[in-house]
Amino acid sequence: MNISFILLQATTEISPDSVNYLNVFMKGGIVSHTLIALSILLFYFFLERMWTFFKLTRENPKDLLDRIKQLLMSRGMDSAQEALRKSSSSYSIILRESLEMMAYIPSNALKERIDEVAQRELTKLERKVGYISLVAGAAPMVGFLGTVVGMIQAFSELANQDGATSAKVLAEGIYQAMGTTMGGLVVGLFAYIMYNYLIAKIHKVTGRMNTLIHDFILMLQQRS
Repeated sequence: MNISFILLQATTEISPDSVNYLNVFMKGGIVSHTLIALSILLFYFFLERMWTFFKLTRENPKDLLDRIKQLLMSRGMDSAQEALRKSSSSYSIILRESLEMMAYIPSNALKERIDEVAQRELTKLERKVGYISLVAGAAPMVGFLGTVVGMIQAFSELANQDGATSAKVLAEGIYQAMGTTMGGLVVGLFAYIMYNYLIAKIHKVTGRMNTLIHDFILMLQQRS
């Protein structure tokens, strides 16, 4: 039997306007449920990362350094450290620990130790971002797997059919199988966008931290 003829005949029986894409996707069974679970995890990790970014990077590092500089000049070290302890942002932690290290670390080694503190704070931001990348790669593959399984089932049913009913059976099996590919690509696309958005934010924060450290070291050199 000619497969192309069967598919051509089936297009006259299935109207594009009658396709409900959500219903088609849900007919993927366990594969569809797996993609739904991946999408839930995806949005959980993304929202959790966004909340973490907000908590750790909500301050403007330039304004923070100017404020600490004024406190050091007017009220001294203790007042500056006390002000930094009131904030949990990464920029405040870098400055607070930098001020504490000044008392026991030589000036020529201070920059390296401050960089270590900054790297530790960056690790807090990078944590769990890899899971979003994992979903971006896994979701399309899961969708393709569902399509392959669906195609196998469709051709298996076709082998047991004859006559006019075979065209409709094959066409329905194929478009239902393609639903999981559609779902996997949608989830993967969202994951790809979210991952690259977070990576761009991490790069931006890295640049701000480097500028903050540079300005802090310059401030110390001007005071000495």
